[in-house]
Amino acid sequence: MTMSTTTDEDDMAYLRRAVDLSFAQMRAGAGKPFGAVLVRDGAVLGEGWNAIVATNDPTAHAEIMAVRRACEAVGSADLTGATLYASGEPCPMCLGAMFLAKVSRCLYATTKEEATRIGNMTEAIYAEYPKPPAQRSLPCIHVPMEEASRAFDEWLVR
Repeated sequence: MTMSTTTDEDDMAYLRRAVDLSFAQMRAGAGKPFGAVLVRDGAVLGEGWNAIVATNDPTAHAEIMAVRRACEAVGSADLTGATLYASGEPCPMCLGAMFLAKVSRCLYATTKEEATRIGNMTEAIYAEYPKPPAQRSLPCIHVPMEEASRAFDEWLVR
C-alpha cells in the first residue's frame, strides 16, 4: 500500500477532529484531553481518546485506542500508509504501537513539554530510555532463562 496523499487542508481537518475528540471525551469524564484519528486513503479507520479514568486502564491512551479500532476495522495489524492525527505528542507506549502497526506518519498538535502542565509523564519516560535498564527509576533486571529463548527458536520454525 502506498502513502496516502492528503492535502494540508485535509491534514488540518483530521487534526481538528482529534482535538475535538479530546475536548468532548474529557468533558464526558473519560480521561485527560487527548484524541486521535487514524486515516488511510481518505478514510477514517479508527478514532480514539484517552479513556484511562473511564476504564481504569493506564494503557487506554487515545493513540492506542485508535490503533486498536483501526486494526479491528481493517482486519489486520498492518496500517501501512496510514496517518495518525493526535491532539498531543505520542508517549513512548503510543509511539511503539504506531511502529508495530506500521503507521506511516503522525501529526500532533501539542508537545510533550506542554503536556507536563496537566501531569503527563511522557517527557520523563523518554528520559529513562537512554539509561541502562537496571538503572532506570523502574529497574528492569535481565534474568536469562534458556527455556524462554527456546520459545523464539520454536517461533522461527513455525
